[in-house]
Amino acid sequence: MSDRKQDKETQEKTNSLKGIGDGALDLRKYTHQIWLAGLGAFARAEEEGSKLFDTLVDVGKDLESKTRDISETRVEEIKERVRSRTGETMGKMEKAFDERLNKALSKLGIPNKREVEALQKRVQELTAALEELTPEEKAKGKK
Repeated sequence: MSDRKQDKETQEKTNSLKGIGDGALDLRKYTHQIWLAGLGAFARAEEEGSKLFDTLVDVGKDLESKTRDISETRVEEIKERVRSRTGETMGKMEKAFDERLNKALSKLGIPNKREVEALQKRVQELTAALEELTPEEKAKGKK
């Protein structure tokens, strides 16, 4: 082989090794950039993650407030229904008790409240009628 040919081959091998060195340099550069991109992504995720967390907390507070208002309203409606039904039941029980008491009093010959009130009203009517009588009519009534 000639010296020229050998020099040419040596130079090609050297250039080839330089390309590998440049490739290794590029590989290190890209690896470093990937590392930096990963760090940046982590920092962004951490920063926006806390923002997202705060946003989710706010949304949760709003939802809790709305559901609490709705549930309190619903509970009040149910309470009112129960009170109404309980009142109806108590009213029915009182009516049944009154009816039985009146029957028992009637059997004993004791007038009930309505009968006493009717008698009071009749006495007032008769008193008013007597007061309207003229002195002559009163005198006739005494004889």
